[in-house]
Amino acid sequence: TIQALDRYLFSEKAYFKDLSGEMALLMLAGPEATVLAQRLAGVAVPETAWGNVAARVADVDVRLARGCSETGEPEVWVAAAIADGERLRTAAVQLGAMPIGRAAWESLRIEAGTPAYGSDVDTTILLPEIPIERLVSHTKGCYIGQEVVVRIRDRGHVNRHLRGLVIDGPTTPAAGAQVTADGSEIGRVTSATWSFGLRHPIALAFIRRQHADPGTRVTVLADGAELAATVSALPFTR
Repeated sequence: TIQALDRYLFSEKAYFKDLSGEMALLMLAGPEATVLAQRLAGVAVPETAWGNVAARVADVDVRLARGCSETGEPEVWVAAAIADGERLRTAAVQLGAMPIGRAAWESLRIEAGTPAYGSDVDTTILLPEIPIERLVSHTKGCYIGQEVVVRIRDRGHVNRHLRGLVIDGPTTPAAGAQVTADGSEIGRVTSATWSFGLRHPIALAFIRRQHADPGTRVTVLADGAELAATVSALPFTR
C-alpha cells in the first residue's frame, strides 16, 4: 500500500511510514461503542467518519478515531503503541467491552458488506463494482481513476457487482466456489461465513450484472453439492 501511494507523492510535504510493527489498533463496535470510548478517554469522539482526537486511556497516550461502519455498527478505533495494547484491552473489558473472535468478526464484516482486500477485492476490481458510495466522491477535483469512475457513471455500466448471497441450508461454501444460473457460471464466492445475525450461511460474491438484482435465485457449487441461494443487496438486512 505504501509503495502504491508513494508513486503519487510528488512535491507535497508529506511522507509515508509503515507503523504495523509499532502500533496497536483496537476497535470498539456496537450500539454502546461511543459511550464506552468516552468513558475510557474522558473526551468526545468526533462524529465525522475518521475524525480523530488525542486522548489518554489507562495512563496511555492514544488516538481515538470515528469508524466508518465496517461492521455495520457504530465504531471507535483506538490506536496506541503496541506495547500498550494489552493495557488498553484490559481497560475496555473492565468497563464492559466483550472481546470477539475471528468468526464473529467475519460475520459482522460480511453482514455489513465490507470487502476485505486480498480476498474480496484486489487491483483488478473497478470501484463502481462495489456498492459502497462512501468510497468515492463525484464532486471533488481530480483523483487517481476519476476518469473511469465518471465514464461508467455517466455513459456506461459495469459487467458485475459485489453482492451478498443468503445460502439455503447449513452449508457454508468456500471462497472460490462457483455461482451459477441455468447451468452457466455467473460469478464466484469471494468470502463466506455463518451469520450470527441472520442465522444462515452468507457470502460475498461478484455476480454478473444480468443476475445481480436482489431476490434472484442462484446455485452455489460447493464440494460437489449444489447449494440454493438468494442474491442480496449489501449490507444484508439483519
